[in-house]
Parts: sequence; structure tokens; C-alpha cells
Amino acid sequence: MRARGMSLLELLVVLAILVILGALVATNQAQAYRKRAALAELRGFLERARLEAVRRESMVAVVQDGEDLLACLDTNADGRCQAGETPLARFRPRDYRGEVRLRTGIQPGLRFNALGRPFTGGRVELWIGGSATSFCLTLGGRIREVAGDAC
Repeated sequence: MRARGMSLLELLVVLAILVILGALVATNQAQAYRKRAALAELRGFLERARLEAVRRESMVAVVQDGEDLLACLDTNADGRCQAGETPLARFRPRDYRGEVRLRTGIQPGLRFNALGRPFTGGRVELWIGGSATSFCLTLGGRIREVAGDAC
């Protein structure tokens, strides 16, 4: 009569499956953590640009600078960060293995006036892991997070 139970080989197979599943869960958790951290930093970057415009009573531009976003004092009010204009902050999505896209209307960049309001509405998309989360900027200056690109 054979003894009932698991052989050593069966036990090792089950253990290997559990290790693989654990690694997949850990990878997904790390990606979710990176995305939450990137979203928090991007929101802080946009809020800082808006508040600097109010604090300095001056125009502040947020522009796409290669893969990054750059905020600067826009002394000539052209919506660009040029030589001689003071840089205020930079957001680097590659630190989170992501990509950022600034979407505005016909304006070259996003500009906040001395009241902290943008001249036009805008959208900043953050892509991490194949999915996008957007920050929509209303004409009143409110920054709202939405999934996808629905502003």
C-alpha cells in the first residue's frame, strides 16, 4: 500500500509557482508606487508654478523641455522659457520610468498670470506603464486629476 501525500518534486513545483506569482505581484506594486509618487510630484510641480506666479506677481510659463517640464519666470510673456528668464522648477518623468506630455491649445506653453490662473486651459499627461493619467488645468486655476485624457 502506497503512502498518501506529496512528493518532494510536487512540493518544489508548487513552491516555484508561488515564487513566480510573488515576483509578479511585487513588480506590479512597485509600478503602482512609482506612478503614485510621480503623480504627487507632478501635481506639486504644477501647484508650485501657479503659486510662484502669485507670489512674484509675474507671469510663469510651464513648457516642455525635451522629456522634462520646466517652469520659469516669463518676463516677456511669450509662453516660452528662454535664456535670461529665471528657471523655477523642473519635473523629470524619467526618474519614474515615465513620459510626460504638455497639451495646450494654440499656445506654445502653459502660462500662469499673477492671479495664478492659466491663460488657456491645458492638460498634462503622465504616461507610466502604458497607461495615462492627466492633470486638467481649468481657467480658474484648478488642477484636477483624471484617468486617461478626458478633461
